[in-house]
Amino acid sequence: MNAPRRLASLPPAPPEVQAALRGALDVAFTLTTPDAVVIGPISLPPAAAAPAPVMPGAPVPIVDRGLARVAILVLHDANWRQRVLRRVESLLAEFTLNADLQLARDLADEALLGRPLTAQWLAAGTCVYDPLGRGRAVVDQAVQLLVRGHKPAEAEQGGRRVQALIDLNEARVRLITDPVSAELLLSRAIEQIIDFAFGAHGRWRPAAAERFAGLAQVDRGAAVLLEGCFQGYDLAARLRATERLADRVLGTRVAPDWIGPRLPAATSGL
Repeated sequence: MNAPRRLASLPPAPPEVQAALRGALDVAFTLTTPDAVVIGPISLPPAAAAPAPVMPGAPVPIVDRGLARVAILVLHDANWRQRVLRRVESLLAEFTLNADLQLARDLADEALLGRPLTAQWLAAGTCVYDPLGRGRAVVDQAVQLLVRGHKPAEAEQGGRRVQALIDLNEARVRLITDPVSAELLLSRAIEQIIDFAFGAHGRWRPAAAERFAGLAQVDRGAAVLLEGCFQGYDLAARLRATERLADRVLGTRVAPDWIGPRLPAATSGL
């Protein structure tokens, strides 16, 4: 089944994947009956380095140059959702089939956690099929959500500060006797510190691969200190670098008094 003709322009794509992108769109219409289709930006594989000369008698290396990738949201009126992965020629297409109400709930849940990855993807996407206007409605909702920014409650920020400092102190204690655990604790402390920095600047937490670049945008000095947290094999030196990062972002190395929010308790129903 080919896609209906009521299509907008496809998103920009290199010539070598344009036909595959059109094929991926056709696949979307075989998976369900869409109300709207939104295609995200094309992600190209990194350029492969020039192959090294093969010496006589040496085995020929197998080089996997990777595939271009694209995420495709398919909105439909059914009460189920599904993810589908298909390779279409030179393109790896990741389909998410979802309903309007569920997508709205997903956006709200991610916003509550401070990491609206779906909204960021939607804002960068292209509505290629939208006869009912539902695709544009969810894209507009995503854009408005991102513009609003994220200002976590003081209790939430306080919890991040306390957890980061507890982990940092525990890593310091275990530095000699249990370096593996110290390494894991240090990594978790760094993650909490970075999340605190984004919250302090009213910024959404980006995807993992974009967190360093995002931190550099809101606090270049903290990003420079963060680089030192991952340099070299000296765990003690990296712990000291993390302490300096905590000094700048958290403003303290000692966990202050803190009271968290009251949450509903589970009941047995008896």
